[in-house]
Amino acid sequence: MRGGEREPVITIDGPAGAGKSTAARLLAERLGYRLLDTGAMYRALALGVLRAGLPPDDSPELRRHLDDVEVALGDDRVYLNGRDVTGEIRSPEVGEATSRLTMLAPVRDKVTPLQRALAAGGGVVLEGRDTGTVVCPGAELKFFLDASLEARTRRRHEELAGRGAVLPIETVREEIVRRDAQDRGRALAPLRPASDAITIDTSGLTAAQVVEVMLRAVERLCCTRS
Repeated sequence: MRGGEREPVITIDGPAGAGKSTAARLLAERLGYRLLDTGAMYRALALGVLRAGLPPDDSPELRRHLDDVEVALGDDRVYLNGRDVTGEIRSPEVGEATSRLTMLAPVRDKVTPLQRALAAGGGVVLEGRDTGTVVCPGAELKFFLDASLEARTRRRHEELAGRGAVLPIETVREEIVRRDAQDRGRALAPLRPASDAITIDTSGLTAAQVVEVMLRAVERLCCTRS
């Protein structure tokens, strides 16, 4: 960037199974940017809530718990109160608790400022469900990845199988439909593309092809800023 201008902030949002995580990681690698997995921060918080024996509901006990929790990202790792929990936040139990906690204002009030602070310096790719609409609405470049239900179900099924969780594909489909309804219908930070986001249908694209589309948009942005 010219004259000391900071590198842009790039956001990538979309529903489960749209390919956000892989595309975000590859894009960050190609650009030499930092990757911020915003969902991992919520998962770490959910893990802490479960370990504290608290239900994932708004309560005075939950609010007190949040006051004492520290969540951080660093070198593709996720930390809860200084402890690496990267490998512990992907369980179904944590995922279910995360789904409920992300609907609560105290939880978002805790995490959103942390995410904004991490993105403030630029040169970052944020991946999540509300990074372009709530976390960084002023981001220089926003993407919204989507895909057909069939494509998203297949990807999610393969991802789970790769982790050793072999589930009937019908079960995976039902979970995606349920999560879609929850994410899109919640009153707080619903899943939707930002008005200035570039929407990419990833149904028939490989991760590499999606990233090439994104890189062309980054090049156009850089040309207008130079």
